[in-house]
Amino acid sequence: MSSGKTHTAIASTSPGHFTTIQVPTPSSLEPDQVLVKVEYASMIAFDTYVNDLGYFVQPQDYPVIFGFNGAGTIVQVGEDVDDLKVGDRVTAFAFGKSERKAMQEYVVQPRSVVAKIPSSLNLSAAATIPDNFITAFNSLFNPSYLGLPYPSFAPSPPSTSVSPSLTTPILIYGAGSTTGQYAIQLLHASGYISILVTSSPKHHSYLLSLGASHVFDYRSSTLASDILQVTQGKKVEYVLDCVTAEATLERISQVVNEEGGSKVALLLPIKKGDKVRGEGGKEEMVFELPEERNPLPKGTKQLGVRNFLYLENSYLRTYLMPKILPHLLDQGIIQPNKVRLLDESSGTLEERVGKGLDLLRNNLVSGEKVVVKVQ
Repeated sequence: MSSGKTHTAIASTSPGHFTTIQVPTPSSLEPDQVLVKVEYASMIAFDTYVNDLGYFVQPQDYPVIFGFNGAGTIVQVGEDVDDLKVGDRVTAFAFGKSERKAMQEYVVQPRSVVAKIPSSLNLSAAATIPDNFITAFNSLFNPSYLGLPYPSFAPSPPSTSVSPSLTTPILIYGAGSTTGQYAIQLLHASGYISILVTSSPKHHSYLLSLGASHVFDYRSSTLASDILQVTQGKKVEYVLDCVTAEATLERISQVVNEEGGSKVALLLPIKKGDKVRGEGGKEEMVFELPEERNPLPKGTKQLGVRNFLYLENSYLRTYLMPKILPHLLDQGIIQPNKVRLLDESSGTLEERVGKGLDLLRNNLVSGEKVVVKVQ
């Protein structure tokens, strides 16, 4: 229910257009919800898909607010929320309907997507975390994807039939990406010691500091042989592709088992070319490649990660944001992505968002997150 008051939001109003709008400020909550005053919101490539291409948007959906991550302060809690209170500093995965997005002054979120953050963590840094942290954890440990055993730091983990050795090589392609950085940290914290990663050389030293055991230049003409030299000729059984483009699948195909059996988690959609945002319009982003264009060996378990569905897993819904992320942050086990901050020096809120879209659509950010100051 609305109080009759309104607040500012930034939204796409039609393909290629966005502007400042006023939206109702909620006055009442469902029992499992919280109301957050948003201080910072981060932007991702998907924001450009929505604005520039109308991707996954129907004409009746407009206006569509931006921002898949937000950080701020709780100003109201629902009657069933007993572990958060007014004044708590939080970060939230702001996905779903337009009114749930973070590029607005106030937003209502269900408790399941909200994590309390320690006092030592800046809100701007906290705004980088949710979507990529969830993507990494979901891709690695959800039985629907790579299905590695839930780590020991996760409370009451469900049992799994998969029990790879902690020496099993795991390849993260595109590990300089914001998701790749969390994947390295989660694997390292879980005890894995053969974490193989590809990235641009400028990221190598940082990725090693996060826990990668071996780093490779993804552009190297000897990439496949370099990886197989480290694994002593053994093909890689577990791969997380953080770019998921036709060119990355081609490179991955050279190090997975030709006879099938390797698991490759793909962060959908699959793009044409070699970049996170792709090189064409929305028709060049697909959820499954035709067989004649798919370079991976037959029998490879290709696992398309639909991160927006992670709440369908009851364990992740109960523990991931409410319990696991706060624990990891409190203990300093993981660190946020680097921040590319757009604040008052970048103009009005609308101008900041415009600059963020430009950075993302032109692939001008690497290894960092575009964060916009909202308040």
